[in-house]
Amino acid sequence: MQLPYFKRGARINLTSRTFRNENLDDIFYKNFLGGKGIGAVLLYNHLPPLIDPLSPKNIIIFLTGPLTGSNFPGSSRGVMVTKSPLTGTFLDCNIGGSFGKALKSTGFDYLIIEGNSEDPIWIDINDQNIEFRDAKDLWGLSTSQTQATIEKMLNDSTVEVVTIGQAGEKQVLFASTTCGGRMFGRGGSGAVMGSKRLKAISIRGSTQSPWFRSSLFLEEVKKARKKIRENPMTQKGGAFPKYGTTFTTEVTQTAGVLPTRNWQEGVFKGAEKLYSEAFFERKVKSKTCFQCPIGCSRIVHTKSARTNIRTEGPEYETIYALGSNCAIDNPDTIIEADLLCEEYGLDTISCGVVLSFIMECCQKKILNGRYGGIYLEFGDSDGLLEMIKLIGEREGVGELLGYGVKRLSEEIGPETKHFAMCTKGLELPGYDPRGMKAMALLYATSDRGGCHLRGGTLRSELLGLPNPTDRFGYNGKASLVAELQKAYTLMNVFSECLFANFALTFDDYTAALGSLFGETLTPEDLWSTGKRIWDLTRLFNCREGFSVEDDTLPPRLFEDPIPSGPAKGQVIDRHHFQSMKDEYYQIQGWDKKTGKPSFDMVAYLFNST
Repeated sequence: MQLPYFKRGARINLTSRTFRNENLDDIFYKNFLGGKGIGAVLLYNHLPPLIDPLSPKNIIIFLTGPLTGSNFPGSSRGVMVTKSPLTGTFLDCNIGGSFGKALKSTGFDYLIIEGNSEDPIWIDINDQNIEFRDAKDLWGLSTSQTQATIEKMLNDSTVEVVTIGQAGEKQVLFASTTCGGRMFGRGGSGAVMGSKRLKAISIRGSTQSPWFRSSLFLEEVKKARKKIRENPMTQKGGAFPKYGTTFTTEVTQTAGVLPTRNWQEGVFKGAEKLYSEAFFERKVKSKTCFQCPIGCSRIVHTKSARTNIRTEGPEYETIYALGSNCAIDNPDTIIEADLLCEEYGLDTISCGVVLSFIMECCQKKILNGRYGGIYLEFGDSDGLLEMIKLIGEREGVGELLGYGVKRLSEEIGPETKHFAMCTKGLELPGYDPRGMKAMALLYATSDRGGCHLRGGTLRSELLGLPNPTDRFGYNGKASLVAELQKAYTLMNVFSECLFANFALTFDDYTAALGSLFGETLTPEDLWSTGKRIWDLTRLFNCREGFSVEDDTLPPRLFEDPIPSGPAKGQVIDRHHFQSMKDEYYQIQGWDKKTGKPSFDMVAYLFNST
């Protein structure tokens, strides 16, 4: 077997301002492939148990996958792994753009960043040359200001700059890390960088990946690109190239699962104002990731006379979190809020759910003048924008709101737990599982907390892809979720875009990887790898104190039926939910009482590495 890797990583110590190259044994690449897989192994093996995620002992890992940097469609993504300060769980995030290609071009498969700097610092990586630079003049700048300043300092407008904004510096627990306007969004990776006083990393490289030039691999690339061109979702003029993810608002509204007013409702009266055409009208041009034939991203502008904003996005999750969930029906407000979050470095999902939570607290008169007399109504556009600034600067009530919904609820009082919309501390994305029951199990068992990107059941439950399923039923959902979690784990191992997966199958990925590895692979080979990695992230979370008791949902989803719309009356039945969980644990081979993978699986993992 030939391995399409450099087999080289860099371990960077911020405390001593030193670095060293290191190598991984072939067995790691064979059993965990790359991306999230290698990241999970490195985090589990190098991070002490139960450490504070904001302590110098936490580590940050940037990685590529086996296809990253090639012209295989959707292979542009790069991965970031750490322990989440928001949830305390395993955290992996990934972005598109050109970051993954740039990291691959340095000749490193991964970077491990450890320790912390006494003073603000940034790291310049040029091939295998790593230089530590003073970031005092960068500290306090927004993400775009930081990128522009580093580009000017290096006299290179093509350099990839991973950076945090003010929110990361001040360790807002849902601060993101950005690169070229793309976000490693969820779980607070930006706060980890801020705790290390690491403002930015610039990445340039010229190292070639010779295995991508093989005739066998190029033939698989040709086949895959043809499928992209022919699929109605990804072809020119299809949903993703034309609208990006904004069309999802119509899908969730039509199904009655568009979270509205902090999940009090499943349909939004102002939803039509936020449909894809509204943002299409504001589109300036399309934007593509490296070597992407789809081009789902868009540069948009506001139409408001008050603002003149031009930015990338927003994505559906932002439209939900800062739109319907806060009862905001003005596209320009959402675009402005999206840009503010990007500049400060804030996860838009968590930020929107925090604000909708405060709105409901005010609606129910729970705050009663506490916390500086905070008052924020549903639908208050100006108040929403001002509150984002306070969170980003962590000023006034923004200090408290920067802790996220879980800690915020614990601070305000137990009466708010009912509508604190998070799982394992991670604020929920824009799909109400009361109207799509597999999503309930997915949120509960996701390795990084409430997340739809660890096994997208919406394809089956809302879009009927590849086969329709009864979205209100519980039967068969445990096996569906278990299979999808393996599949999505593998996509994050390959560092592949999930949208390309609408046109491509795992036969395509298997063939492409087989051509690189120089041997025939089967989908079953990959499925076993996906399961191995999913078990390892579960082991990490169990080691950090998580158990079956944490595999649950906010009380609202069990107790409050959706009041109107196509999913009217739907709720998560506790008995059926528990039955789904029990069946799921059995499928996974996890102990039903502890949630841990079996002893045999633990032994296998460590005997293999």
